[in-house]
Amino acid sequence: MLRQLLACLFFGLHSVFVGGASPEDIMQMKKKIFDGYDRYIRPVHSHEEAIQMDMMFSLVSIDSLDLKSQKLKWNGWLSFTWHDKLLSWNASQYGDLHFITVPQKKIWLPDFVIDNDVSAKTVLGNADTLVFIRSSGKVTWEPGMVSETSCKIDIRKYPFDTQTCTFNFLPWMTTGRFLNTTVSSGRIEMSGFVPHGEFTIAGSSVVYTRVPATFIDDDLVGINFSVVLNRRTSFYWMIMIFPMATFPLLSPVSFLVPVESGEKITLSITVVLSYLVFIGSMNDAMPKLSDTVSLMVIYASLQTTISILAVVANGIIICIHKLPSDFQIKFPKFPKMSQRLGTIGERNKYLDKGESLQSVTGSSLGLCQDDLKTNGMPAFEDKKNVSSKPDEPRSDKWILYARRLDQISFSCFMCLSIVVSAVFGFLMS
Repeated sequence: MLRQLLACLFFGLHSVFVGGASPEDIMQMKKKIFDGYDRYIRPVHSHEEAIQMDMMFSLVSIDSLDLKSQKLKWNGWLSFTWHDKLLSWNASQYGDLHFITVPQKKIWLPDFVIDNDVSAKTVLGNADTLVFIRSSGKVTWEPGMVSETSCKIDIRKYPFDTQTCTFNFLPWMTTGRFLNTTVSSGRIEMSGFVPHGEFTIAGSSVVYTRVPATFIDDDLVGINFSVVLNRRTSFYWMIMIFPMATFPLLSPVSFLVPVESGEKITLSITVVLSYLVFIGSMNDAMPKLSDTVSLMVIYASLQTTISILAVVANGIIICIHKLPSDFQIKFPKFPKMSQRLGTIGERNKYLDKGESLQSVTGSSLGLCQDDLKTNGMPAFEDKKNVSSKPDEPRSDKWILYARRLDQISFSCFMCLSIVVSAVFGFLMS
């Protein structure tokens, strides 16, 4: 008994919500409303009357954002709602039939296309897409799509960048005088969005655009949906930021390596090669553009330049370290030295013929030495005849100079690397 009551209740509710329309009722109703219907004629009573249409865009997923080709591949669907005044009927005459579904190719549809589609500007939906029609003539059309659209990429703060991509929907031939499209929500519908592994959605907006038509004195009214994408940076911290933060410390460390080890110049050259390899890996992932250059590439280039200067400084330090102890730096003659030579020349004028200042000085020095010998005092010895002892220890002043230059270079290059890193860290934040 209970089973029979439940069955009666189920069929009663089913008849309330579904209605009692039979297949014959549906066929008769379709035959009536589609008799003489032309899908290429706008469904209005007056030709000058505009169709009021509400539009909604729902983004389902983002497949990829290619930086090099500047293309965004995405998946979503549109929802169009309007009143087709040629497709209405009295539901009570057809068994309380309040709605039907028909293929989209049977009725008039707005001729919207994706204007910034990089593959082809095709009509929305396909032949199998259904259209929901109510008895009042209200039509709901929801075509799905998988598309690749162009997206202007700004890589200045890569990988901490924020990209804004736009989906441009534009009527192909129907101008704003005959089609008035509005977006009631004012944003992209994200309720069914599948989270992306590389980007997060920071927001969305809607902008109306007007494009002059070439075939009539009127404008095409398009709707641009924009989405703001924030890049997730956890992966880039591990493979890019941490290596870039440690590379600048390697160049100053090369000045702590002693020259005797033979690895001083090797370490500094290895740092330069590491920077070049890192820049090459970033170059493969970034577009070849000159209007926007990543700050990370500029930072790597500056650090590479600093590393090259460190190689030069290490080479100079090694050369100074290897100088012999008796090496003398010869300075050029200055004007004061020329004046002294001129004074000596003036003194030679007052000497007797055949004499020179050197001979007079030498003779006087000889007399002095003779007098010192007669008085029992040691005479002066000529410096030219005095030679150093063979077991005298070698002077290491150039080694000390090289070590001192190592200390100064370490401090200068460390401060320079820290300042450059701090400046670019501030610009990236």
